[in-house]
Parts: sequence; C-alpha cells; structure tokens
Amino acid sequence: MRLPEVSANLALSVDGKIAARGKGATTFTSIRDRRRMLELRAATDAIMVGRGTIDADDMPLRLPSPKLRAQRVRAGKSAEPLRVIFTNSGRLRKKLRLFGGGSPIVVFTTEAMPAATRRWLEKMADVRTAARGQKVDMRKALALLARDYGVRSALCEGGGELLRSFVEAGLLRKIYITFAPVVIGGADAPTLLGPARTSLLRRSIPLRLEAFRRIGSEAFAAYIVGPAARTSKSRR
Repeated sequence: MRLPEVSANLALSVDGKIAARGKGATTFTSIRDRRRMLELRAATDAIMVGRGTIDADDMPLRLPSPKLRAQRVRAGKSAEPLRVIFTNSGRLRKKLRLFGGGSPIVVFTTEAMPAATRRWLEKMADVRTAARGQKVDMRKALALLARDYGVRSALCEGGGELLRSFVEAGLLRKIYITFAPVVIGGADAPTLLGPARTSLLRRSIPLRLEAFRRIGSEAFAAYIVGPAARTSKSRR
C-alpha cells in the first residue's frame, strides 16, 4: 500500500527558531501565516502533531473557516481533516481543547501510556499502540493511516522532534516555511528539528525551492525534500 505523502508547515524566526524557550504557541507571525496554515489544513487528509506541541499550544487543530469546510465537502471529503497525535510516553492531559469536539482523533503511542490515561482516551480517540519498549514506528503509523482511515496526504505541524522523525525515516516530501522578521535566540529554543543541542542530523537532507513569495516583512517558501530534490537537480 502506498504511504500518505507527508508535508510539514512551520514558522521560522530569522535565527532558525520555531518557538521561544517555553515552546508555547507561535505568536510571532501575521494573519497571513494563519490563513496559509488553514489553507494547507484544508488541502490535507490528516493533521499530525507531537504530544509536546499539543500540550504546550493547546490547539484544537480545527478548520474554523466555513468556506474551507464547504470546499472540502464539495470535493467529497470530511468537513475537517483527521487529527493525529504522536506520543511515545503516552502522557496526555484530558483537559485539552483538542478533546472538545471536531473531527476524529487517532493517537499513536506505546505501552508506556498510563492505564488511567488510556481508559479516558479510548472514549475520545482511536489509540494505536506499539509494543512495549519500542517507539512509535513512523512508517507503520503512516501505513495504518492509509489502510484504516483512507489518508493519502498528511500535514505535520510540529514540533521539531516529530518532524525530525519523519525526516530521518525519509518520509517527508515537502516543507512549507514562513520566515518571520523576529530574532528569538537561546540554545534552549527549539529549531526546525527540535532542541539545537540534539538536532544535528547524521547527514544533510537536500531541498529544492518550489515556491517563494514575499508579503510585507514575511516570506513564504515551499521546498521539495529528499530524492525528488536530488532528481530535479540532476536534470538541470
């Protein structure tokens, strides 16, 4: 079975940070960036986030635009994309806006998830569990999303560590970046692939610029990742 095509969407400060030290919600971009985020959500089958991101941002991962929801329905899709959470520890807070309604939720976790958490979570979401002592296998998770939920495209909205997992597994195909006119600083502020101290890849990953647009003080870019970027470059 063909795996879903994975893309990512993140905002980046001038010094390469995706959030301040506290890893709170991104607040340094404009309404244009939020509009772009919603358009990308509307075009995908599933929105994916890591436990740290959903815990820090407490975002519902909804599609609040009636116009975008209607467009999806006319295209034969559900009104809103499937929502997917990845957590190796299985530690999720019950009082998150994510659980207040919306599209179905799928949680990929391990047997490290506390039994009490599993009891209430299974009433709100499909819980898919990896064997004890293992981390969530990204390739297997994508295969399950394709087979059981009909997912053909999935959008990763962070955090950096989840994005790094897709990059290292060779599963990321496109990345959308909003370059924001702000400097955050600090070794503890997370980068595109997680904490700066631990985010060095074993090898660099080639990218090809697909689109670039400057609006005001922000710039919006789209890159093709990995093999497609190398193939395109070799044909020039």
